[in-house]
This record gives sequence, C-alpha cells and structure tokens, in this order.
Amino acid sequence: MKRIHIAFASLAVLGILALVTVARGIGGGVTAAEDDRFRINGTTLIKYLGTDTYVNIPDTITTIGDEAFSGNETLTSLTIPDSVTRISYNAFKNCTALTGVILPDSVEQVGPGAFEGCTSLTSVEIGENVSSWGSGVFANCDSLATVSIDRDNEYLTYYNGAIYNGNMTMLYQVLPAREGENYAMPETVEQIDTYAFWNLQNTKNVMVSRKVAAIPRQAMSSMGSVENAVIQNPTTGIGEKAFANNANLKQVVIPASVVNIDRKAFSGSPELKIYTSKSSTADTFGRNHEIPVIYEAEYPTDFMDSNTGLEEKPNVGNASGGSTDTATTTNPTTTDNDRQPTPPGSNTGSTDQDDQQTAQNPSEFQSTEGYIHPLDVPEPDNVIGKTVIVAGRAVVLMDNRRGQVYGIPGGVKADVVPEDSASQDQTLTGSQEEGSTSITVNVQSSASAKDNSIAQRKFYKKRDLTGYEIGEEIEKIGRLAFAESGLKSIVIPDNVTEIEYGAFLSCKDLADITIPDTVTDIGTKAFEGTAWLNNWKNESSDDDFLIVGDGILLAYRGNDAHVEIPEGVKQIGSEVFKGHTEILDVAVPASVNKICAEAFRNCSALTGLTGCEGLKTVVRGAFYGTQISEEDFHK
Repeated sequence: MKRIHIAFASLAVLGILALVTVARGIGGGVTAAEDDRFRINGTTLIKYLGTDTYVNIPDTITTIGDEAFSGNETLTSLTIPDSVTRISYNAFKNCTALTGVILPDSVEQVGPGAFEGCTSLTSVEIGENVSSWGSGVFANCDSLATVSIDRDNEYLTYYNGAIYNGNMTMLYQVLPAREGENYAMPETVEQIDTYAFWNLQNTKNVMVSRKVAAIPRQAMSSMGSVENAVIQNPTTGIGEKAFANNANLKQVVIPASVVNIDRKAFSGSPELKIYTSKSSTADTFGRNHEIPVIYEAEYPTDFMDSNTGLEEKPNVGNASGGSTDTATTTNPTTTDNDRQPTPPGSNTGSTDQDDQQTAQNPSEFQSTEGYIHPLDVPEPDNVIGKTVIVAGRAVVLMDNRRGQVYGIPGGVKADVVPEDSASQDQTLTGSQEEGSTSITVNVQSSASAKDNSIAQRKFYKKRDLTGYEIGEEIEKIGRLAFAESGLKSIVIPDNVTEIEYGAFLSCKDLADITIPDTVTDIGTKAFEGTAWLNNWKNESSDDDFLIVGDGILLAYRGNDAHVEIPEGVKQIGSEVFKGHTEILDVAVPASVNKICAEAFRNCSALTGLTGCEGLKTVVRGAFYGTQISEEDFHK
C-alpha cells in the first residue's frame, strides 16, 4: 500500500490536517495515511494499535495474527478483505464492542478463541471456504444466538443455535445465546469439541447423542445456565473436567455403559446429583466423591429441541449415508445391525476379524475383511475432496485441495509409510496345571523357527488368567494376545522387542506392568483400558508424559497449548495426542525419529511443529484431522 507524504508548506494543508484529527477523534475509519496503526510482519497483521470504531484491514494482509485485536474495547465493526485466508488464535478476543463480523470466502482457517469474549457480537456471516475451525471460537459471546454459513460451505454446518462440522459428526459449539431451554444433540454427532457448551445463557436441559463414545475433557464445563444433562447408552467414558465448574448444574443422568470417569470430571460443580443405576461405575464414583446418587430420574429424558423457529435438519452425511459431496466414494463395509460403526478414519486395514475395537464398546470387535483404509486410496490431482462410507454409515470428508503443509520446519523430510500390517498367526502349544494361573508355552512358528511370538488372541478373554510368565524365547507379543483377560500384573522380559496392537487391551485388572528398554515397538491400544494406564492418567504429578521401553512416548495427560516433548523420546506413539484440540504447536526434539499412527489425530488446532531434526519416519494418518499433512514429509 502506498504511503501518502504530506508537505507542510501552507496553512491550508495544516487546516486539512486539523480536520482529519477531529474526524479521527469521533471514530473515523483507518485510512492509507494511518498505516502506522497496523503493526505488520510480511503479510501478517501482528497488532492493531488504533482506537477507531471502524477498521478497514489493508488488502495486503493474508493472516490476522494471534491476539492482533485482543482487548480492543472501541472496535464496533470492521471489513476483512478478500486477501485474508487465516484468522489466528484469540485474534479478536474480548473486543467487547464488536457487533458484527463477515468472514469472506477467502478465509480458510479460524483459530481457537478467535472471537472469544466478544460480548456484543450478534451478527456473523461465514464464507464458503472455511475448512479449519478452532475450539471455542465464539466462547463467552453472550449475545450470539445464531450465525449464517454459506450454503456452499461443505466443512461447517449451522443448525438450531449450534455449529458442527460438514457432516454433523462433530459438535464444535452451542452458541451462548441460543434460544430455547432444551438442546437435544443430533444423533449424527460422534464427537464434542473442547468448550462446546461454554457459558450458555438460556439452555437448561441438554441431551447427548448416543453415538458419542466419551465426553472429552472440558467439553461440557462452565455450561452457564445448564441445569440438567443426559448421557445416553452406549457412551463409555467421561474425561477430565468434562463437567467442571458448572455452578447451576443440578443433575446428570449417567448410564451403566459408562465405565470410566475421570476423578476431576465434576470438579467445581457443587449442586450436582448423579442419576444412575445401582452398582454402576457412576454409583461408585458418586459415593467415593461425596456426590449424591439417585436411582430414578425426576425429569423426562426424551425432550426435543425448544429453539424458537426450529429449523429443518440440514441434509448432510449421516446414518443413511447422505453427503454433500460425492466426488469419489469407496464401497462400504457392512456390519451387523446390533453393532456400532467403526469411527471415521480408524485404521481398519487388517483382515483379522477381531482386530479393531469400536469407539462405543472397548470389548466389542468387528470384521474388516476386504476393507481398504480411506487414506490409502490414491487420488488424482484434480480431485478436490471425497466422501468415504465407513462401516456402512459414517461419512468421512477429506480435503485434497491444498498442497502446502502448515508449520513444518523447512527441510524436514521423512519416509511416509503405511501402518504395519498384521503379523502372521503363530501355532502355539501349551499346558496349564489345573487350578494354576502360571502357564508354560512352547512356541512353534508356522512361518519361521526364529519368529518366537505369543500368538494373536492366544489368551483373549481368558478371565481366569490372573498371572503369566513370559518365556526367554519370546520376542514379540501378538495382536490382542491378552486382551480382556484377567491379568493383574505382568513383567515383560528383556528378550521382548515388540508389543502389537491391543496386546493388553481392556485388561481392567492389570495394574502392575514392567516394560524393559529393549521394547522398540508398541502397537496402537496395546495398553488401552488397563488399570495401569488409567491410574497413571488420573494421578497427580507434574510429569504429563508416560515414556516406556526404548524412548517410546506412550501417553500424554496434559492440557497445554504449547507442548514440548522431552529430550530422549525416540517415538511419538500411536494416538498419544489424539483429540487434544487445545494444542497449537509441538516442539519435537532431535531424538525423535518416528511419529506413529494417529499420534495427533483430530488435534484440530495444531498448526505447526518445531525441531524435528532427527525425524525419519511418519506413519500414514499421524496427522489426520489437523492442518498438517504427512504427505509433505515425503523424501
């Protein structure tokens, strides 16, 4: 933009300057002569320094940076030019006078908390190309009851006072001023974003979709006016501070299907009562945490939305398989009617009948024979998106339009590989003395005498197996080898180097595990659902990283926006940061050489990595649901 130079050569010019000063004093707009009010770095607006009521952002700007307008109490309206593609973290936070916003079609990314605390905001128009949406974008926007989203936008959907992703499987946010006392979550919803119910003004009753596998951390915290919440079967878990700081929350209905409740799930909700069945996990939790437990609900659980002017539900991809874009479609894999569908994007490339657990029921497995993982289906360059039907129902929309990756350090390259295929079954012979839980196993490999393994599903669901001694000849523990067994403790000897998918999955009594430094590979969900891992997640400690074996980061329990992985970690394990929507960037030390499958899945706010000097391998799908694509690591 050209800067206008004014020569102070006459009193007439000075008079003009005086008039301009007066105009600015009464709230005049920002003009080219006042560029000094914009602190700009390249094409990023770093900070707006003015006090005008109306701002016209220069058309040279492509990114409105972190907190660029944050705390501005005079701004009432603005124009965002078509050059802007990104609105960053807390860009307009606490702009308390701002009444309306129009996001042009050029905007593709809206960061977490972008308009948080804009208490006067009543009008929002969102263009057709927004494809990345952060957590809590409109949190504490006390006057915002509705938004308008371009009908051609396939990534966002508005319905009855709430914002969802394109196929309404993810609830991003219930708008704070949404009308009506009742909110019944659409049955398409499978995931709830962090802060989705933050500071509601009118809603009193909330019913959660029965497809939501677990209530994630802080998803329903600080709900403002909400008094009653109903969780439905077959939801299985309630995460850290999921219902925290709810001053008005009087009762939550928790079904017997909920088997995991974080110890801080209801912290800071002093009036709460739990409605559940006798001897359920919720019953025990309530008694242990001095929360009143009642065995019969006092209000109906079949209420419908009461939003004024109830709208017809949008025609989006849902249980019937509809979608907004069918450029490319894979053949569905059918399941029995009484089973839940495989979650979108899950790794279902194996042909083993029992290898994949459903999100709704950790103890239930499905057939995936003949199924090809959606991320492994190559696309021609001219395909801009596709719809994938997973397990006959769930719809996955993937964007192939942008070839750039956000925030990957320059020069970082790595091999992008598919997730390891299933190991071959082993033929095992063994004996067990009657009444004994110690088993001696002789290994006979059908493939090679050197392949000394505990076979897949060898002790699957053997609840009478409470102890086991692994022999010195064993090098690998196969897929689901001990899943859902009665093991209480296990010592993995130094001769073991690999633990495959779900090896100890849902061993709920397994509280004591020893993993030696010789273990170099740990498969997805190898220890998911064990008492050992659950206890670690719930204990109080300053260390948020669980590192086992030969430098494998197995789990993370923090909630920081900026994560620094400890030096010495060699692998970022499968699903370690999955669903942590608060993470903005991650510092990866030079010791890390591998990022495993779905390590950052659905970290929707993740925009960058730093470091990565030692990175050699990225498993396909590691960054699914983020703004980063592993394809850009290709050597």
